[in-house]
Amino acid sequence: MAGDDDLTAEDPLGVDVQRSNGASVIRLAGEIDMLTTPALRAKVNEELQGKPTVLVLDMLSVEFLGSSGLALLVEALDESRNRDVALRLVANSRPVSRPLQATGLTDLFALYPSVEAALAG
Repeated sequence: MAGDDDLTAEDPLGVDVQRSNGASVIRLAGEIDMLTTPALRAKVNEELQGKPTVLVLDMLSVEFLGSSGLALLVEALDESRNRDVALRLVANSRPVSRPLQATGLTDLFALYPSVEAALAG
């Protein structure tokens, strides 16, 4: 999407989707909080409806992951399992890994250091 890299106060979350070989990659940048979670939820659900074999959430450029974002990740995991889609997170940056660790969610998710590693599984 054009302009997603230019985050503003009105658009604090950038979302870019790439699809290839049955996989969808959603690249996120900025903040995942109460204001941005609804739009992200819609995008994740849209991708899951396309029935990819793998859905990767690239969170390397996420600067903040709030409680609503954590709840969304759990919802996405449940929905992906219901649809037989492998959900994989690229989440080795501190703003994402720290909240996942603090809430004990790291055991639930398949975490990868890069999109390439996540796609390779």
